[in-house]
Amino acid sequence: MNRSMITMLPILMTLALSMDAQTSGSDLISQVCEHVPRRGFCESALRSDPRSEGADTAGLAAVALGLAAANATDTAAFIGRVLGGGGGGGGGGSLGPAVEQCLGECADQYADAVEQVEASIAAASAGDYGGLRPWVRAAIADAESCEEGFRMEAGGGDQMVMSRRNKVFRLLCDTALRIVELLVLA
Repeated sequence: MNRSMITMLPILMTLALSMDAQTSGSDLISQVCEHVPRRGFCESALRSDPRSEGADTAGLAAVALGLAAANATDTAAFIGRVLGGGGGGGGGGSLGPAVEQCLGECADQYADAVEQVEASIAAASAGDYGGLRPWVRAAIADAESCEEGFRMEAGGGDQMVMSRRNKVFRLLCDTALRIVELLVLA
């Protein structure tokens, strides 16, 4: 019995050390995402970025903000392509006037959102977590205004042009805000 315990000790030690190493990176993501309403989205988003591996909470906030910035930039480019007739939903005369108007307004709102998220990244880099929250909230308001414009003006199936993109952007921003709140409370 004693001999089997001695034989098992190195295996147990290796297993324990391996579990501890995993806890530091990926488990922090799970712990942080417990405080986010859309936990699955949070975990998926953070794990999609290699910078999350081994990051502390501040690093995870930076990753979430970076993902939101990349998403807003991509959405602004998408709107430009659609309005220019280059893809994703027509353009070049195939869009109705209400959809064109809504997309034009969304283009302005997403240009603002990109600037606001970039300002929040600068605030995070300076450690001003309380100061970045208004920037992220303003960016969320821009996405909500884009969504509302489609709901009010375009209606019907045309609303779907931006609905999914607005939702993903809001979720990324909400994830970043929740992580930042953990830093402010710490």
